[in-house]
Amino acid sequence: MDSTANASRDPRVRLGARGVTRRFGSLVANDNVDFSALAGSIHAIVGGNGAGKSTLMRILQGMDRPDEGTVVIDDRPATLNGPAEAFARGIGMVHQEFMLVPGLTLLENLVLAREPVKGPLLVDHAKAMEAARTLEREAGVSLDWDMPVDEAPVHVRQIVEILRLLYRGADVLILDEPTAVLAPSQIRELMALLKRLKGEGRTIIFISHKLDEVLDVSDHITVMRTGRVVSSLRTADTSKPALAELMIGEVIADPDARAGQPGETVLSAKDVTVGTGRGMARLRNASFTVRKGEIVAVAGVSGNGQDELIGAVTGLQPVQSGTISLGGRPITDLPLPARRALGLAYLSPDRAAEGLCLDASIAENVVAGHHRRPGFVSAGILKLGALADHAETLLERYSVRRGGSTLPISSLSGGNQQRVAMARELDGDPDLLVACQPTRGVDIRGIAFIHQCLL
Repeated sequence: MDSTANASRDPRVRLGARGVTRRFGSLVANDNVDFSALAGSIHAIVGGNGAGKSTLMRILQGMDRPDEGTVVIDDRPATLNGPAEAFARGIGMVHQEFMLVPGLTLLENLVLAREPVKGPLLVDHAKAMEAARTLEREAGVSLDWDMPVDEAPVHVRQIVEILRLLYRGADVLILDEPTAVLAPSQIRELMALLKRLKGEGRTIIFISHKLDEVLDVSDHITVMRTGRVVSSLRTADTSKPALAELMIGEVIADPDARAGQPGETVLSAKDVTVGTGRGMARLRNASFTVRKGEIVAVAGVSGNGQDELIGAVTGLQPVQSGTISLGGRPITDLPLPARRALGLAYLSPDRAAEGLCLDASIAENVVAGHHRRPGFVSAGILKLGALADHAETLLERYSVRRGGSTLPISSLSGGNQQRVAMARELDGDPDLLVACQPTRGVDIRGIAFIHQCLL
């Protein structure tokens, strides 16, 4: 079904904003933003990191309040006092960092806090499974609902996040960078699911940096830059080059790849095997080397041993058999802090859970782990002024857009958070950087910047 036709039959602004402004210190994250997602359509929002997309979505979901302007629901001004109130109005969001609960199955996550019951205390498992199967049929997917969420591939977790919103009655779905870590075949499955949901009359707000996907799936596009809406147009009336120019305002040059001769071996792994929690070996007898001045890429569909490989190298997962050495020293049984002391740096794929402390400030995050270095401590006392100056130097060097360095890092866009993590991990010139999904949720300019840093 063509959702443009859908919208023409029901021209309501199902969810929108009028004159929304939001400030964080000196940073104007949203500047007089107007936005309208029509009922039964897919509306994409594109823009570089720090453009204000995430701030606007938090406001539309009730997680934040505008300093000026108002949210619009069903053509009328509305005040949202929290996500629960937004959900009561049919508005749900799938975040970049999934909200599923580790240790539970897919089914338990689906019905969590809304479990069907029989009697006063017992969960009605049969009724829960029936609801899950009904959602499966509506969405055109098939899942193993008894699988622990910890063992589910990322695209399965994402589908569960979407179905969980539908289970709770949402008809407006806000998807923040939903394809950031999906393989091409998984992206096609997600696009088909979104089009199917659109055909059922649901409204979808699709936030992405990937313009090919935006042009494929959306009906309307809003382009944001530095907190402002610079264009709002029908998808049929634009193109990839036009959108890129609107997003960035300039042409991004390719990174300058410097030719070099790899040096001595920095990392060596021999016959490494890593198992899962249920004793299955997803990584078997892996052997490889990484030399100084060399970038070794690991590619593949999610769930085929990449996480176990990263866990083995960083010390976050135990090695069942085999050996690993760093700079000629055995590290197979060493924890991550000990490996860091030997020159390893680790850029986590999960900024929220592992890579950053979201309750700490931007400055605290960028110097975390380096505060015991000479120059930052004297007689066991931290030199806070020196640390603050060093933090500012790093934030400027990595072009982190911020309202103030003492603000919580959660106030930054995902791309700017990634710049902070990159700045911290490369500070001190490590011998080996393990960079897992380094450009996840990062815009065109940010991707080029990160690639240049790696080169």
